[in-house]
Amino acid sequence: MPCPNVANDEISMLKTGRERTGAGYDSSYSLSTPIYMSDLQRLSGGQSSGSGQNYPAVNTLNPVDNRPDGSNPLQFSEFSEYNQNVTRTAFNYIYDSQSSANACLAGIPSPAPYYHTDVNNLVPDAGGGQYTAYTTLSGSTVVAAGYYSIYSTGNFPSASGKYMQVGSNGAILSIGNC
Repeated sequence: MPCPNVANDEISMLKTGRERTGAGYDSSYSLSTPIYMSDLQRLSGGQSSGSGQNYPAVNTLNPVDNRPDGSNPLQFSEFSEYNQNVTRTAFNYIYDSQSSANACLAGIPSPAPYYHTDVNNLVPDAGGGQYTAYTTLSGSTVVAAGYYSIYSTGNFPSASGKYMQVGSNGAILSIGNC
C-alpha cells in the first residue's frame, strides 16, 4: 500500500521509510534507525545523511505531485500518495471527445493524470488495442472514449507532439502526431 493522501490522513516517518524501501507503507518491515528526512527525500537514494537504512532511488514514475523533489524545504506533503513500487508512468493530457485536432490545440493539460499499460512507460507507440489507458494507477478504471493529446507530468508539463484515440473499453486504438 502506498503512502496515504496527506489531506485525508496523517503520515508517519517510520511508515514512509518502509514505503521508500519498497516493503509497503503499512508493512511491518523493520528499518534500521535513525531515519533522516533528507535520506528519504534524496532522489538518488542512499543514506549519506546518516540514516541506518540505505534507500533506493525515488520512483519517478509517480506523478510529480506524489513524489519528493529532493530540494529544501523538505516536507512530508511531498509523499502524499507516493508509491515506491509504481510500475506505470503518469501522463497529463488535453481531452476532446470528438476530434484529435481539438485535443491537440494549445491549452493547459489536465492536472489529473492517466496511466497506460505500455511496459516501457513511454508515450504509447502503437494503437490497435495493444495498450489500455486508465484513470487510476491500479488499472481499475478505464479513461473515457475520445482523443487525448499527451503531455509529460511535472511542474511544467511538456507536449509529446502525439495524440491517442481511446475506445469505450479504454483500448488505445490509434496514435498520431499533433
